[in-house]
Amino acid sequence: MLRSLSVLVGLVVLVMFAGCSSLARPPAPRAGAKEPPATGIAGTVTDRNGVPAAGAYVYAYRSPRGGLRGPADFEAAVGADGRYLLDLVEGSYHLVARQRPDGGDTGPPRAGDAWALPAKNPVAVVPGQLSSVDFVLHTVTQPMLMREGTLTSGDTGFTGTLVDAAARPLAGAFVIAYPDSDLKRMPEATTPAVGEDGRFILYVDRPGRWCLAARTRTRGQPVAGELYGVLGEGAAGCREVAAGELVEVGPIRLAPYRR
Repeated sequence: MLRSLSVLVGLVVLVMFAGCSSLARPPAPRAGAKEPPATGIAGTVTDRNGVPAAGAYVYAYRSPRGGLRGPADFEAAVGADGRYLLDLVEGSYHLVARQRPDGGDTGPPRAGDAWALPAKNPVAVVPGQLSSVDFVLHTVTQPMLMREGTLTSGDTGFTGTLVDAAARPLAGAFVIAYPDSDLKRMPEATTPAVGEDGRFILYVDRPGRWCLAARTRTRGQPVAGELYGVLGEGAAGCREVAAGELVEVGPIRLAPYRR
């Protein structure tokens, strides 16, 4: 009788222990259950020839106030296949892709860096979706200040060529645009630095009258000796553009600036 009672008590204890253990363990995932969708930005980074830019980084900033130059809020390395993934929360982000010659991921922009902006900043991120953004890197001869008004695609703007005093294409300079002929303040639009052929496309966010200049420095008023040029003096330096139109303005000649 005592032996039977001991066996019964032991079975009850085992059942209770098994029940507690099952409560302590999280339920096993159901077969075929899907992971929650990712939220962020993904895409590719390549050079001008379409070669994956392995070792580059894509940086995301919550604000463009620092010119996309300081430490980023988020970053993602570019893989051997040229792809990257930024795991982000909902919001708007200003992006820039950069590849440093030494392969580093930190530090200010330097001459020789390759970089690119998206078609338009900022990029919106919504919950449960991956926004697609691809980059094509450009190598410049000087560090760039990426302003909020820099557009790298669109259907309205101006095209032309930046040349030096000898009419040769001038790499590394960029074009700036103003809504009037007062060129002594912050421009409203700017291009990325031009390549070896000197060709530029300046996209603007609205049609109308724009006055163009070009320079090689990124900050402040032109300084003596800086390569600087305008499309023309006064009203001659301005052009009208209609919505959906790209106006060819011809060459803009840059020469050492004289006060």
